[in-house]
Amino acid sequence: MDQGSLAPLIEFIGKKFDEVDHRLDQMVTREERQSQLAETRRHFNGVAERMESQVRLVAEGVAGVSERLERRFQEVTAKIEEEAEETRAMIRVSYAQLDGRIRSLEGEFASLAKRVEQIEARIA
Repeated sequence: MDQGSLAPLIEFIGKKFDEVDHRLDQMVTREERQSQLAETRRHFNGVAERMESQVRLVAEGVAGVSERLERRFQEVTAKIEEEAEETRAMIRVSYAQLDGRIRSLEGEFASLAKRVEQIEARIA
């Protein structure tokens, strides 16, 4: 084979080597990849720390709201119990008044019934 017939082959092989060189240039070395991974890890560690801080703040806020709700619940419960006791006391007073009125009416009825019997006994 002469040089003229090898020229296309040499040119083809040269292009392939150029492509391989280009690909190798684009490839990240192992050290660079480890460095990028370490940087990514540091970045995410920072993000995780900030998130932990924010979660802690939210938890403190929730605890504060929970405490306020518990106090308010206790206040409302105490108020309801107080009002219920007042209502029971008013019912007892009303019941006593009604009981007195009924006893008075029963006494008057018994007295009237006795008078009617006496009148009927005289007429008969």
